[in-house]
Amino acid sequence: MANKVEEFPIFTSFDKTTIQDMLAKMASYLHNISDIIKIDHKKIYTSMDTMYEIIERIEKRRIYFHIYYSGCKMGELNEGALMCFWIIKLTSFNFDGIPNNILNAKIALCLFLNVLHYYTQKENIKLNITEKMVNDIYYAFRFRDLSKEAIMLLAKSLIN
Repeated sequence: MANKVEEFPIFTSFDKTTIQDMLAKMASYLHNISDIIKIDHKKIYTSMDTMYEIIERIEKRRIYFHIYYSGCKMGELNEGALMCFWIIKLTSFNFDGIPNNILNAKIALCLFLNVLHYYTQKENIKLNITEKMVNDIYYAFRFRDLSKEAIMLLAKSLIN
């Protein structure tokens, strides 16, 4: 096990497969975005540079989990929470007529709810969320200073 800076490898860029897989995963979580935010998803501009940065930050966090939690895997809920955090923080989506912070909060909320839905279906457990909670989460995504860890905890706490 490494415990000196010099013993850790230098971080390099990810290969195209890792990036494509993560983009596909994000897209699958946003499959119903047009229905949720009531705009044509084909007219939403996505900054690919920002998306690559989001993926890189998520993958770095995956490495962080591995190193600092003795080989522990990050997990789908934490990965989804990180996607939401970075979408809100880096505002990678734009649409004419909708302010970026509103659009990105709505997209992050859609992704967040879909991640929770997929996870609970896969694990055959109950999602414990009300409409008021959804509205409160949207408000928090727009106006509160949420950390990565807070969004991860929120995701975990909504699962029964």
